[in-house]
Order: sequence, then C-alpha cells, then structure tokens
Amino acid sequence: MSATTRSMPLERTIGLTGIAGTVLLFTALIIGSPGEPPTDASTAAAAEFVKGLDRSWLPPVEAVADIGMMVLLWFMVGLPLLLRRYEGATPVRSTVAIVSGALVAAFVVLDSAQEAGAHRSADLDQGQLAYAYDLTAVGFTNVWLPMGCFAFACGWIVVATNAMPRWLGWWGVIAGIALSFAQFVWRAGEFWLLPYVPFWLWLLTTCVVLVRRPAMARIQARAV
Repeated sequence: MSATTRSMPLERTIGLTGIAGTVLLFTALIIGSPGEPPTDASTAAAAEFVKGLDRSWLPPVEAVADIGMMVLLWFMVGLPLLLRRYEGATPVRSTVAIVSGALVAAFVVLDSAQEAGAHRSADLDQGQLAYAYDLTAVGFTNVWLPMGCFAFACGWIVVATNAMPRWLGWWGVIAGIALSFAQFVWRAGEFWLLPYVPFWLWLLTTCVVLVRRPAMARIQARAV
C-alpha cells in the first residue's frame, strides 16, 4: 500500500508534463510558422517562408517551443521508466523508448537551419534559403522514425504486461509502426498526417490515463 501511494504523484507528474509540453510545443510551432508551405515546397515558396521568419518576435516563440520540448522530454523519459517496472530483468524496450525520445528532443532543440537562414537572409540567394528550409523540413520527416519507435516500444510493453489498458498499448503499437513508415509518403501531399495525428492523440491519451490513475487507485484503496 505504501509503495503504491508513493508512486501516485510520480505518475500524475509525468502525465502533466506530457500535456504541458505538448501544448507549449504546438502553440509555439503554430504561432512561429505563419504560412508555412508544404514539406515538398518549391524553391521560391520555401525561400519566401524563410525570409518571413526574420521578425523580432519569433526568437522568443522559438525559445518557448524548445522549452515545451524539454518539458515533453520529462514525459518521454518518465513513461518508459514507469513501464520498466513491469518489463522484466532486461529492459530493452523501455531503453529504446528513452533513446528515441531523446532523439526527438535533440532534433527539436538543436535544429536551427531555418533560423540561421532567416538571420542571414539578406546575404543568401533563393536556393540557399530553400536549402535552409529543406534541412528542417526533411529533418522533420526523419524524426518520425524515433517518434514511432517511442510509441511502438511503450505500446509493446503495455500489451505484453497489462501495465496500462491494453487498448492503449495496441494504439501505441499501430500508431508507432504507421508513423515509422510515414517517410515513404512525405512527398504525397498531406497523407503523412494520417499516422502523425494518431501518434499525438495516443500520447495525450496516455498522459490523461497517467493523471487519472492515482485518483482511481485511491478510490480502490478506500473501497478495500
């Protein structure tokens, strides 16, 4: 009973960091990417977009996105560590999930190609500005693989151990596999959103389950 009670606040904290980090990250990305063209934009459209990023209010917004990602990283490390308690003596899946989450955070925080292009936009030609756009855009498609691996690894543990609802585990497994292979269709319009959106819905649903589990456990404890 005491061990369960001590674990409750940790589950809630990890769930809340996932929700807060996701909200901060997407709010900053939406505000900081006005009129962003598609991933396979033409050279002219990509160059024009990067030029438009040279505004005084954008660096603080980009900093908020980085902070949001670091807050989300607490969830992407914390969830596998929680699941590790159920995984067994050789925690390969939870370790892969942690490394995958770290790779996602590294891309979001360290990538600065578009910001660098906007900072030097007056000295760069259209092709160079488009290249700066592509570095971030193509890097974004590459990061789908570690995102998918994170969901797949966590979902696999849940399905195998019943650490959380099994439907949530299967959701993570399927969304993870689909997003991992989304790189093959990133040039095909907006089809990449089909696996991308379910991943984030799975992540937020997992956060909500973690936040609610302590309250549910207290109710069960009182009933006993």
